[in-house]
Amino acid sequence: MYPTFIAHPQITQAIQSEHTGWLVFLSWVVALTTVYASIVMSERSRTTYSAGYRRLGWIGGGLMMGLGIWSLHITGMLAYQFPFPVHHRLGLTLTALIPATLAGGVAQYAMSRPSAPVWQQAMAGCLFSLGIAIVHYVGSLAIDMPATLYLAIPSTILASIAALILGAATFATFHGARQLPTFKGFNIGLIFIGVMMAAVMYGIHYLYMHAAYFLPLIEGVNPELFSDNDALLAAIVAVVSTLLAIGALTSVLVERKQQNSIKNLLDTQHRLEEVLDSMHDGVILLDKRARVVMCNHSFESLTGLCLADLQNRSLLRLSSVLRIDHQRGDILRSLRQNGVWVGDVEVRAIQGHRLPARLSINQVLAGDGDSGGDSTSYLTSYDASSYTASGHSVTGYNTASYYVATLSDTTAHHDAQRRLHYQAHHDALTGLPNRIALCERIQSLQLSSGDSGRHVMLLLVDIDNFKGINGSLGQATGDRLLRALAARLKPWARHASDLARFSSNEFALLYEGLSADVEKAEVQARTKANSVLNALNGDYSLAGERHTCRVSGGFLTFRGSQWSSEELLKYTGLALLDSKSEGTQRPSAFAPDMVERMNSRLLLERQLQDAIQSEQLRLYLQAQVDDSGKLLGAEALVRWEHPEHGLIAPSAFIEVAEDTGQIVELGSWVLRQACHTLAEWQRHPGRRQWQLSVNVSMREFQRQDFIGTIRQTLETSGAPPTCLTLELTESLMLGDNHPVIDVLTQLRAIGVRLSIDDFGTGYSSLSHLKSLPLDVLKIDSTFVRDLDDDPNTAPIVETIITLARTLGLDVIAEGVETPQQRQRLIELGCQRFQGYLFSAPLPVDEFVARFEAGDIARPPPPSSTGTNTLR
Repeated sequence: MYPTFIAHPQITQAIQSEHTGWLVFLSWVVALTTVYASIVMSERSRTTYSAGYRRLGWIGGGLMMGLGIWSLHITGMLAYQFPFPVHHRLGLTLTALIPATLAGGVAQYAMSRPSAPVWQQAMAGCLFSLGIAIVHYVGSLAIDMPATLYLAIPSTILASIAALILGAATFATFHGARQLPTFKGFNIGLIFIGVMMAAVMYGIHYLYMHAAYFLPLIEGVNPELFSDNDALLAAIVAVVSTLLAIGALTSVLVERKQQNSIKNLLDTQHRLEEVLDSMHDGVILLDKRARVVMCNHSFESLTGLCLADLQNRSLLRLSSVLRIDHQRGDILRSLRQNGVWVGDVEVRAIQGHRLPARLSINQVLAGDGDSGGDSTSYLTSYDASSYTASGHSVTGYNTASYYVATLSDTTAHHDAQRRLHYQAHHDALTGLPNRIALCERIQSLQLSSGDSGRHVMLLLVDIDNFKGINGSLGQATGDRLLRALAARLKPWARHASDLARFSSNEFALLYEGLSADVEKAEVQARTKANSVLNALNGDYSLAGERHTCRVSGGFLTFRGSQWSSEELLKYTGLALLDSKSEGTQRPSAFAPDMVERMNSRLLLERQLQDAIQSEQLRLYLQAQVDDSGKLLGAEALVRWEHPEHGLIAPSAFIEVAEDTGQIVELGSWVLRQACHTLAEWQRHPGRRQWQLSVNVSMREFQRQDFIGTIRQTLETSGAPPTCLTLELTESLMLGDNHPVIDVLTQLRAIGVRLSIDDFGTGYSSLSHLKSLPLDVLKIDSTFVRDLDDDPNTAPIVETIITLARTLGLDVIAEGVETPQQRQRLIELGCQRFQGYLFSAPLPVDEFVARFEAGDIARPPPPSSTGTNTLR
């Protein structure tokens, strides 16, 4: 029966029935759950990145809301308690799904457009309410009953107005309510909007039903009018309502679970971003086509590009900031074969600066082996010619989900490597190249000279007696001297690599471009070497004091690779030794016979060591007398009784002992023999007053156990300390004399007498001399020898004697060989002498036998011997 509109019920028989309570509640639950589930689906579709997923979400949400509207209406109609039998036409009832779905679609569309104006949202709410009204009207037409339906016009109008207003208000406030906070995973705003929309659906239906009146057409109830369609419809509605309720509830629960998962994921992602941003290295996440998805702040700082500039750009195409063009093929090949690539790249930042970096790219595989496509498609299509092996394409690679690349600034590492390389190839004191760099430069010049045919000069220069300077003046002064010498050498080097500090006090200079003719090249090299040595020899100002430096040099010329760099240095070193032995500060050129002399020297070193250990050394004594000829004592000297060459004087092996350090063992042997001799003399009354002088080398004096050695030797031998005199070189008195004073004071405390040997040849000042606890000054033999020839020598000797008397010291003149020298020394005030005029060095037994008998022979001195001392 079609409804008839009436102003008010005019028929007394018209009736208005009641609803079944539990079905009304069911319709409310259906409306609320389906609306909320539809809203959740709308939220999901709105936030997804895929347009297809968004459309699917709109359709699914609209369909679910339409089913909810339709189920609400049918459930509400079934809840109505008619006093007569009714049935619902199935086709027309199902037709009501069309406007219900359209209304749901309108709602979904409105909910997915947060930027739409309010009036559009309100209009969508009106259309939503109108759709619900149409569903109600179509559903009412589908009812067959033995009565006439009347609608009260005022109530119907009021219901329509209320539905439109409620619908418009709901959609107008929808997007604002979405901003409300969540509580235990549920969005309060969405729940509020769901309640309002369910109220619209619920209210429209029941307001319209409240305005409906029915006038029965027949009396009584005819059960045959009840159709089986009603049972089917009831079943459909029950199933649909149940499924909707379960589906909506499940959707809500899943949505809540998903919200929690999303929250956890966002928290994890936030923590991951914080970790990545805290990393010093740049980190980039790439998709399966090597395009940048995200990066941390360090990568942005290194490259000068922000994420917006990098996103969706291929890492392998960032040639503007990463210089990897020549490595691209290797990178792709390594990623395809091994899933990893590590290599050095250059970062060219947008700001303009460049820095070295290490790039590491690692492939991250999907757990199920499927990342939604062929992850190597980009690699294989990028450069197909680069990815074949033996003519066959390489296939069957693992599917990658993404790639993670790290970019590390290796500036500090490269700087450290440069520093290490510099330190490995340069001298720390002077900054000059060292031996390693020198050998590399020599090898380079050997190749170039072999091609050009022109000779190259290698010059080695060495500071004479540098050990003495370093020991007496202090290491700081020695270092200043080395730096000053290096500064004078630098102008002679054409290139920085042509000058090197070869060893402790040796410098090497390379000079290329000499003549191709051997003899002319030799002349040019000698001229150049002479000029260099003339510039180096002379006075140096060190810490405000002037010091004279004597430099020797040796050189050779070479061309090509006839000799190795080590051989060249070895042969030039032989020439340097020859220059030092001459003592003229003139350069010596290498000669082949120098090799034989060096071999002889090496043999002498070995034989000297054997001589010390196999008792080939002999103690000799040279007398010291006063002006009356009385024997005062002797100086202990050493001779080497070689099994093949006979007796060898100290001048043949003392220098070798000094250079090799064997002087320490040699001096200890002399000291022990001298102390044992003194102890033996104590058993003879005529010898008890004899003194013995023992030379002490600088190496011995600087040993930490020197005082202990002296004390132990005296105690072991039983020699009286007062009869032992230690002769020290004047060079020990130079520089910082506080440690020297401490050692000498301890020696004096033992009772040992102290003497300065070769006085006058050094540069000790009066301030140093007066502070030293000395007993004797020995005038050097050079002054004694020049007394007859050089008129300037006598005043020097007289000054030394006067100085010694002023300081309360004894004076001994050594090297006295003629009566005239003795007489002149007596005239100048000297009263103690030593030399060949009185006695040559004699073995101990012969010395005792001779001088106990009072026989002081005066043989003429051998012309080849000179002054013989341990040193």
